[in-house]
Amino acid sequence: MKLSELLPHLLHSFSSESDLVRAIEEISHKFTKERESIGDYLNDPRLVSAYAAFYLTTNMPKLEAVTQWLNTEEREALKGFDLIDVGAGPGTFSLAWRELFGTKSAMIETSKLMREQAVKFYQGLYQEEALFKPELLGEKKILLFGHSLNEMGVEAGLEYIKKYNPEKIWLLEPGTKQSFALALSLRKKLIDLHWKVRFPCLSQGECPMSQTDDWCHQYLNVRHDPEVERLTQLASRDRRHLPMTVMMFERDYQQRETHGRIVRVFPQTKFSHEWQICFQRNNELQLVRVEVPFRQFSKSQIKAVAAFLSGHEIQFEVLKELQEKLRIALHFDLIE
Repeated sequence: MKLSELLPHLLHSFSSESDLVRAIEEISHKFTKERESIGDYLNDPRLVSAYAAFYLTTNMPKLEAVTQWLNTEEREALKGFDLIDVGAGPGTFSLAWRELFGTKSAMIETSKLMREQAVKFYQGLYQEEALFKPELLGEKKILLFGHSLNEMGVEAGLEYIKKYNPEKIWLLEPGTKQSFALALSLRKKLIDLHWKVRFPCLSQGECPMSQTDDWCHQYLNVRHDPEVERLTQLASRDRRHLPMTVMMFERDYQQRETHGRIVRVFPQTKFSHEWQICFQRNNELQLVRVEVPFRQFSKSQIKAVAAFLSGHEIQFEVLKELQEKLRIALHFDLIE
């Protein structure tokens, strides 16, 4: 979405581009240096507008990037689902959902000014009323926590899940150790309630990182409209390379246990890519370092594999068990 499309519908009209950048810098300072008063910006129409202009436009592409981890059939099926956007802010992921799939979203947001900003966006951009009542949605629903579970906590999140009974649950949180700890807690509780993990785990077994000081997260590389990209440069904020903690849950999902998930990308050697992958081995999820020799790839495949990031799913066979890692071959005909 272009920045120029949003600016006329902000709660506050900025006098200039530099005025907007100063407000963004003020919010960023609160997020990083003044955590004890971070919620103060929610009472200021100027800062809520700056948040919407910057974080809404740069967060919207996350949703499309996350859907690329699903196969074509699953992505097509999303057109039949409505969205419950928990902690919706100014409507970030609700607007993204509408742009991508054209179906309804219902927003849950406690901030009065954020709700007012969402209303202005829907009225100005689509001539539609913003929806804040999930009970008005259809039967097929996805409940999404977009940067909100880390604020409300797992127990409050579970209450929303129990109340609205969705078919799918998506968690999109910052790629931090703290967010991963929350995601693991939610994962355990949902598995106990007979939910299945769709992403990133490749089985319902215990996470191999749960007993370590490490954490599982993914990387998204997103592209922005040139207007938005200019704003990120003026604000000196990288919003193209984004670490994320992503989890997806479904009521009924059959795992593909011959697949693996890239957890970490190491510097490549002269002869191979080097990754850490998570996959089911000996009936449990394990983390294993692998080398992927270049010689197995065609010229067209070399570039594709070089773009693989944490979160990418692969199917492979083991060529050789080395002392501290596996040498593997990828099955390109089975990778989407």
